[in-house]
Amino acid sequence: MRTSKKVPSIPRGAVLANALRELAEYRQSPAWLNNSIPFNHDLRLTDGNKSKAAALFKLCGITNRKENRLSFEVLTANLIEKRGKRPIAISLNRNHWKISRYNKLGGGIIKIVNVLHTDGYIEMRKGYYYADERRETRIWALDKFLHHFPRLSDGVVYKPTEVVELRDAKKKLIDYRDTSKTNKIRAILKQANDVNGKADIRCYNDQLVAFLFAIFQEEFSLYGRLHTRGYRHYQGFGKDERADITINGDPVVELDFSALHPHLLYAKEGLQLSRDPYLGILPIQDPDDVRDFLKEALLSLLNASGRYITNESGKQWYMTAAQVAQAGINERLGFNADVRNQLKAIGITRACQIIEKFKEAHTPIAHHFCQGKKTGMQIMNLDARIALDIVNHFAKKNIPILAIHDSFIVQARHEKELRNVMELIYSKHTKGFTCPIK
Repeated sequence: MRTSKKVPSIPRGAVLANALRELAEYRQSPAWLNNSIPFNHDLRLTDGNKSKAAALFKLCGITNRKENRLSFEVLTANLIEKRGKRPIAISLNRNHWKISRYNKLGGGIIKIVNVLHTDGYIEMRKGYYYADERRETRIWALDKFLHHFPRLSDGVVYKPTEVVELRDAKKKLIDYRDTSKTNKIRAILKQANDVNGKADIRCYNDQLVAFLFAIFQEEFSLYGRLHTRGYRHYQGFGKDERADITINGDPVVELDFSALHPHLLYAKEGLQLSRDPYLGILPIQDPDDVRDFLKEALLSLLNASGRYITNESGKQWYMTAAQVAQAGINERLGFNADVRNQLKAIGITRACQIIEKFKEAHTPIAHHFCQGKKTGMQIMNLDARIALDIVNHFAKKNIPILAIHDSFIVQARHEKELRNVMELIYSKHTKGFTCPIK
């Protein structure tokens, strides 16, 4: 009689110990450490978790100063948001923690990190700095820490530190002195963010981040568009996905200005654009396939700036704005065979031909092409002012509104009001001209 071989049993505690050891080893591997997320200054705790954090703060014996309490709250919010599933990259260099309008946390946070690590609440892999590379420290919460904070769907909230940002050419934040203009923008965005923050804004049952920031580049007359950021912010969604957003359980509608920048440039010249600025330049048989490409081509002309290019051998040369625009159009053309074939059928094989067609079709605004900041950033600053006024109208009425640069989302019952407001505010900023809304 054949008997089965008995498999020796492994004590349940040994299985758990092996799993924990393997997890600990994995959390020291490059795969884990390189999958970090940056420390987020804009996270805070809900009231329930604030009291739990205060108790742990006292237990750790950290000096009871207002700055330290805020640092502990923000650090805790970062740690419990990911609950140890991904490491957080954080600088332990005191120079990084200088208090400014963008950072309300001082150098005391470094001591807090070290205390939590020493007491076994978090794990840490210290960073390093060499002449050729820099790596921030990685930290993550351990069970001893998470035990104090039960898993709550609303345990962490998003609360922006500064909603009016000024950045240099390399996207680095610049401090600035407030003016009546920056104070007004901040006040509008604060009210809009308060309204949106109280609303239940969802997509596929997931809560969305709907806080708006105004981002300017180098000076307050350039750019200034409204952005969102954070986990599952709605501007990261495609238009089809945005159609599934709900606000307080209601379906939404999205309206946007059609060909906004060409219309604004014509209005700047005292003219009304009365046709599609993209399709009118070429006799295309199937225009829908080509319109998106031609739109990108025209926007390249409006935003192009000259720049230096370095090849593999280290040789450097300067490309004019027109050459940059031409290179960008050629690159897009190379990736889209269908568009390339349609253009080839009517004799268009090079970007320079497309540029000339745009100059012929839009003579009144051709002098704005390839002017870099003089055109692109300034015209985006104007569309940002239009967007801000539209957002302000609804925020003052306590109606949630989501802005995506030149398009806007509201509850479907407010569609007519949104359309009317967009028309009125566009007309106000362009001295009576109109722009199609779709």
